[in-house]
Amino acid sequence: MSMDMDRIDSKANLIYELVEKFLNNKAILLIDDEEEIKQLMSNYLIKSRIEEDRIVTASDGKEALSKIQNQDFGLIIVDIVMPRMSGLQLIKELKARKKYKDIPILIISGTIDADNVKSAISMGISNIIVKPFTYNIFLDKIGRTLGV
Repeated sequence: MSMDMDRIDSKANLIYELVEKFLNNKAILLIDDEEEIKQLMSNYLIKSRIEEDRIVTASDGKEALSKIQNQDFGLIIVDIVMPRMSGLQLIKELKARKKYKDIPILIISGTIDADNVKSAISMGISNIIVKPFTYNIFLDKIGRTLGV
C-alpha cells in the first residue's frame, strides 16, 4: 500500500475512534442545500467507518432545527449560505438553547466572507472548511472540531 493510503487509513481510523469516543452513539447532522456536497460528506464519513444510519442530512437551517429537536447529535456540519435559514442563523438559535449550545459545530462554505467568519468566531466556532475540500481536510477539521 502506498504511503498516502496508509496515512488516509490511519486518519480514517482516528476519526472513527474520535466519533466513537466523543459522540456516544449520537448521530452526525450534515446541513447543506447542495445535494452533491451532502452526498460527498456522507461518503467521506462512511469511508471512515461511520455507520450510515448515524448520518442525517438536512437542506437548510429550518429543516435542521426540526431534526435536532427529535434526535441527539454529537456533531453538526453546516453550510453558511442556505435558503430559508442560513447556517449562522441556525448556530445562533442553537447557542441560545441550553440543550444544544455545547454540540460541536463545523462550518463549510463556498466563500469565506470576513463578516461571516467574525460572526462564527463570536459564537464559538473556530473550524471552517472552504468548498471544495478533500477527504483529508474534511477529516482534519472534524478532528479539530472534536478537540483533537
